Amino acid sequence: MTRKQLSGTSRRRVLQGTGAGLAAMMAGCLGGGGNGGGNGNGGGGDPADMPDVFMLTDYNNEPWQSQWEDLSGSFTEETDIGMNIEYSGMSGQQENRLATLIQSGNPPDINTSTFDQVADVWSTDGLTTTNEVVEAAESVNGELIASPLTVDDDIWQVPHGYYTSTFNYREDVYEELGLSVPTSFQGLIDNARAIDNSNIEIRGYGLAGQKTGKSQDEFQSYLGQMGVSTIGLRWKDPDARNELEVWWPEEEITTLLEFFNQLSEYSPDPTSLGWSSSISNYLGGQFAQQYHLNTWPAGIAAASDIPEVAYNTGIAPLPYWEEGGASQGDSWLFDPTVDGHHIFAGGDNTPGAREWLEYVYGDSLERTAGIYQAEPTRFLPIYEDILTSDTFTGYDFWQQGENQKLLEQLQYTQETIIGDHYGQVPESDLNDPVALYVTRQWFYGELINRVITGTDSVQEAYEWGRDRLETRLEEGRNRFR
Repeated sequence: MTRKQLSGTSRRRVLQGTGAGLAAMMAGCLGGGGNGGGNGNGGGGDPADMPDVFMLTDYNNEPWQSQWEDLSGSFTEETDIGMNIEYSGMSGQQENRLATLIQSGNPPDINTSTFDQVADVWSTDGLTTTNEVVEAAESVNGELIASPLTVDDDIWQVPHGYYTSTFNYREDVYEELGLSVPTSFQGLIDNARAIDNSNIEIRGYGLAGQKTGKSQDEFQSYLGQMGVSTIGLRWKDPDARNELEVWWPEEEITTLLEFFNQLSEYSPDPTSLGWSSSISNYLGGQFAQQYHLNTWPAGIAAASDIPEVAYNTGIAPLPYWEEGGASQGDSWLFDPTVDGHHIFAGGDNTPGAREWLEYVYGDSLERTAGIYQAEPTRFLPIYEDILTSDTFTGYDFWQQGENQKLLEQLQYTQETIIGDHYGQVPESDLNDPVALYVTRQWFYGELINRVITGTDSVQEAYEWGRDRLETRLEEGRNRFR
């Protein structure tokens, strides 16, 4: 896979005005050069006279904090540039903290997240480009595997890793009940029912039913496995690729919503499940199957000394809607989700931020490969030479207990799940500012919530989602004409 670029945007702001509340807070609060994302330089001159580089990050567990402390200490000793690292919560909490900082006139120099979490900042000229840092990172770590946002050759993120949609299941439960890994929606429901009706004290599936966050990803990922666009849009002319249209097929959408409604019967309260709780509840043995990312839950279980979960978690591609004809080769999952660091144009020390990120990612392969050790299964390394490097494969973590299995699963995720189940349909590359605008709208997960709570029938939810999609598409067209 190579970097994808948004053609014909001429630096137009892809997500201008999205998330009106956050965008309003940002207007006038962020500096920037006005070139589609800012050019601010903040600080400058003698490093000793620069303010500390302020980084807001959700890479924040104890191993990460210890690692950041060691890295920042050696960085300051070498450069005389100080570091101020604030640890935020995960998606949802982090955006609130970021908005507060921006509103108070104290934006960070660096924020760590997926791009969509800072899209509003970018749309108001709040970010600055990262080309030189990424080029330095690639020169020592190998080329990028997945693509950070790139517009007119300008890169807007220093990527750390990427997330892949995976199916996680308890192998010990499967073995005891004689179950096979599901390849279809019906097979998954059958397994959930069998687990739920067994004498094992565990629920059949953990369904994310909160209105945003994991439910949004879960809906979109399974929709892609039905051979349908993950966001309900497609090119009017796949060859020209210059105009999008709504693609919200009633049979597929209603089937998917009914699928989630059935799964909810075998789940702990879905409205209590989001990203964090889906991990903690899975580690607590509350359910035996779920949608998640990479091999993240198993890795946390291993680090938390919960071997019955860590070494009994299997990883597989998400099931397909085989009853409707969709199977491998039909998936509309195109590219994994990239996570990394964004440099703020209005920060107090933009040059120092660049120097810090180049120190971490662009100085040596050994240093870059070493930083994944804090959470070795959360991300797949995004630089092609990292996963097989002696530093990465030589972690003490992989030598403990049966953790070598987790390394093999991580390699399987990259080589097979991504290699065989992503990017299968060329027209699924909706590389367009309007598509990015629509993607940012948080209504997909709410569809699941509305159905499982009884707020809407499946048909009502389908129509509600179609109305939202049509409205958001028209808004996007008006913004980017």
